[in-house]
Amino acid sequence: MTRSIDPQTPTAGAWPPPGPGARTSGAGLAIAPCRGSSTNGRHRFPVRMVLAATVMLALAFAIQIAVFGHGGHSSLSDLPRVFLHRGVGSGALPYVDRVLEYPVGSGVLLYLAALVAPSALGVFTVTAVTAGALCLVITVVLERRCGARAWRWAIGTPLLLFAFQNWDVFAIAATLAALIAFEQRRHRLAGALLGVGAAVKLFPGLLIPPLVALRWAEGERRGARRLAVSSLTVFAALNLPFAIANRSGWWWPFAFQSQRNATWGSLWFWAYRLVGAPVHGPSGARFANGVALVALLGGLAWLTVRAARKHLDPMAVAAAAVTIFILANKVYSPTYDVWLVVFFVVLPLSRRLWLAFCAVDLAVCLTVYGYFHGVDSGAFVHAVLPWLVLGRTGILVWLLYTVTRRPIAAMEPEHVVHLDRDPHLPVLAHTVTPAGAGERG
Repeated sequence: MTRSIDPQTPTAGAWPPPGPGARTSGAGLAIAPCRGSSTNGRHRFPVRMVLAATVMLALAFAIQIAVFGHGGHSSLSDLPRVFLHRGVGSGALPYVDRVLEYPVGSGVLLYLAALVAPSALGVFTVTAVTAGALCLVITVVLERRCGARAWRWAIGTPLLLFAFQNWDVFAIAATLAALIAFEQRRHRLAGALLGVGAAVKLFPGLLIPPLVALRWAEGERRGARRLAVSSLTVFAALNLPFAIANRSGWWWPFAFQSQRNATWGSLWFWAYRLVGAPVHGPSGARFANGVALVALLGGLAWLTVRAARKHLDPMAVAAAAVTIFILANKVYSPTYDVWLVVFFVVLPLSRRLWLAFCAVDLAVCLTVYGYFHGVDSGAFVHAVLPWLVLGRTGILVWLLYTVTRRPIAAMEPEHVVHLDRDPHLPVLAHTVTPAGAGERG
């Protein structure tokens, strides 16, 4: 696990460690620990890393095809089954003519894939190819920003297992792009990207309140307003046409999710069973909704206040917001783990924490999907899964504690820091923009 360190010493447990001039926090986080591969200021294309990520994605595709059966009705990915069960395609618009349990952005992506290749395998292939290309773009972006630590994304087990599960990669790409734009103080662009991401998967929208509060606390009230207005405008623009065309169809995903009980992949399910709270039927769903809502709103309120008061790093704020959403949610799918992998790259979290996260992710996946495909018995799942869920919850709680416990900006006042670098390369400098400067929209 990461350990508290002196601001002048290398980050304990970081992989790779930051350079000798990097500013660090007591949580083992560095202001600028990342560097890309560069020579004389020019980036080299990360050929080996991209090839490794390509191999991982090819294996992910092969795994999906290996269990693809009954015309797509039996599949590991949600994509073929959603296409077959909902009938979205030419002449059948999502939310207007067909109901769909996913947000509007996901429905649009499903519809577009169905227009290109109107079959279960075709929809899966089109979506997987597009998501795979985005994964490679993310790989390059992360390598240029963080150097060798981007291997955590390129060869992480969540990428292998869940890159093609549904539309998560599209939301991840929008979120990463939004955070980079936010760092560059391009607030309108950052807000628009978060709005797009939230339309595909709701979790990017949870970043908006703490990021707005962060900018407001820094005195950049114009930037905070632009971020909030842009995100809400784009999210509304993507949702309103469907809401106007068929309000009940547009609302159906939210109604569907509200009727779900706590699932056995969440700690809430096992906690409710332990204390005798309802876990099945309408009463169980209502109880789980109430607890999840209180936990989510309370967690986001705490994070928003802490981000503003302690001036947390934007990437740390984003990691915390996503972690709070996962912990508060009454439903836990193993696919949620892929949402967090990027943060193990952009934040210098310890290698041990990353390895523990990947190991538990793999174990949960094998247990849950093994049961769904008749490999594991129900007795085995009930004996093993609670301990895996408890372990994963512990990892997520430690992640949340690590990224929020100390303000990064308070550790060292210098504005110029040297990035971790190859001793044979020239020194690179990173200028930390003072609060309120460099507003770009």
